[in-house]
Amino acid sequence: MKENLTKTRELLSQYREDYALCSKCKICHGNHVQEVNHARFFRNCPSGSRFRYEAYYASGRMELARALNLKEIEVTPQYLHALYTCMECGSCQEQCYPVKQIFPLRVIELLREKAVAEGWGLLPEHAPILKKLEESDNYLGKPQAERDKLIKELGVKDASKEKCGVLLFIGCQYSYKSELKKALGSAVRLLRKSGADVGILGSKELCCGAPLLELGDRDFFEAFGKENIERIDATGAETVITLCSHCASVFGEEYAGFMKASPVHVTQYISEALAKGDLKAGKKAKGTVAWHDPCRLGRRLKVYDEPRSILDAIPGLKRVEFERSRGNTLCCGGGGMAAAVYPEFGLEVAKERVYEAEFVDADTIVTACPWCEEMLQSGIGGRKSKVKVENILTLLEESVGGK
Repeated sequence: MKENLTKTRELLSQYREDYALCSKCKICHGNHVQEVNHARFFRNCPSGSRFRYEAYYASGRMELARALNLKEIEVTPQYLHALYTCMECGSCQEQCYPVKQIFPLRVIELLREKAVAEGWGLLPEHAPILKKLEESDNYLGKPQAERDKLIKELGVKDASKEKCGVLLFIGCQYSYKSELKKALGSAVRLLRKSGADVGILGSKELCCGAPLLELGDRDFFEAFGKENIERIDATGAETVITLCSHCASVFGEEYAGFMKASPVHVTQYISEALAKGDLKAGKKAKGTVAWHDPCRLGRRLKVYDEPRSILDAIPGLKRVEFERSRGNTLCCGGGGMAAAVYPEFGLEVAKERVYEAEFVDADTIVTACPWCEEMLQSGIGGRKSKVKVENILTLLEESVGGK
């Protein structure tokens, strides 16, 4: 184990050329025009679209980084507002990098790390999040012991005591939130039907650290990461399956080079099982569904085709695409921990995504991320919409054959 867990520590100063050379061309403000069918869906930066000032787009935040580096500007409440309303969805980098080879998202992430390291970052609203993680080892501040109950409830191995071929890393939200337990149960049953030897860590599973990365507290994140990796390695599992897209991005981008097991998101594993014939969807379904690409699963890990192949394997289901999909997807409103501080802002973004589902005549939004499920559900309530939100695993299990 390397002393410095995760990928090599980077500093904002290493990206000086990126933020110094940004020409404010505004390509980061929206999607590539040739990929947009309706002008209504051109804008894709949640904070820029909401606040409509340059500082709230990636181009403006690049200028904030440049000006701070040259001591041309002081940190003010307005500066912090512009920094922490970013949902870190990555749309800016998706548009910018292929054209100009600039990394605006990485600059924003490292600007937050600089803010924490120098003591001028974070907001009072962030304190409860950090406290829960410090005291309870999970994002929701729940007793870790409750996770041990899942071993018996799900009928899986205790990976801290028995060897298993596949370790299921459940994540904080699927572990504790009752409204998400249905998807968790479906995940386990599908994995077992596919022949997987499944185990979980129960109370030995800690938060993956994604909220800390998003806030910029890298030191705290690495403490969680180092402990998680040691516990995962001790199980001897060959594969680690994540349910949450945030966990998936942390495992894929940060943990992967430092642990023995290979990480995959559950949609990757299940789509392969369907392709091999280890699982077969037989029962016909009804309805028109649109797959919502979670930012951290799609743009960060490029997992686009696997979820769609799962939906296409369910007979009778009609699948349509959002106007903004794949690399152009719109954030659900829950990214970057912005909604934790600015809930009304998060709700507005979620409502916009629900409107887009209505626009393409989808009766159900399907996804595989607890943050997305929660935010989109709030958007449905905010719009009083008839659209539903479903986890892809529950839909597939109904077609494969119930419990």
